[in-house]
Amino acid sequence: MGHTGAGKTTILKLLMRYYTPTSGRVLINGRSIDDYTLDSVRDKIGFVSQEPFLFYGSIKDNVIYNQTATDKELRRALELAGAWEFIQELEDKLDTMVGDRGAKLSGGQRARVSLARALLKQPSLLILDEASSALDAETERRIQENLIASGSNRATIAVAHRLSTIRNADEIVCMVDGAVVERGKHDELVAAEGVYASQWTIQTGDMAGL
Repeated sequence: MGHTGAGKTTILKLLMRYYTPTSGRVLINGRSIDDYTLDSVRDKIGFVSQEPFLFYGSIKDNVIYNQTATDKELRRALELAGAWEFIQELEDKLDTMVGDRGAKLSGGQRARVSLARALLKQPSLLILDEASSALDAETERRIQENLIASGSNRATIAVAHRLSTIRNADEIVCMVDGAVVERGKHDELVAAEGVYASQWTIQTGDMAGL
């Protein structure tokens, strides 16, 4: 977590090798990222951005894009992403055309289709870069529960301004001006009364009962 411009997305793009660091190193499991091929890195990572890209085509085409999947695997990914229910209410269901850049879907629906695409590849690491910003709180909660229940063999990195999204994370990292200034669990950071605690107070209006 951190204010806009703190460097959160930049770190994720370094991990995805969209950028090459001019100094320092990026390590995966203690090994330099340069030891891995570009394809091997991206093949193991599912990335969902704040502004998910959908191409002109059907919902099914967008989820399966560049992958192979059985009907069972496709449905499972859509269910985990909280998308199966709204798709069943559409006249053409999975064959519904999404329009240019997904214009025929709402922001929350586009986010869920994009998440399903990432989950279908069964990544070792799932990166959510403000991916739930377009979701209402109840939908976000259900998707979080799905991901937790299904993710015993998957690590997840979530970037969020809405701190309820990351409250239950194993570790929360707070960034200011490109630097990590705090890290720990929710209760530890609240007790430290630093950057995280101040943002939590602003968002909740109350420190009691934490």
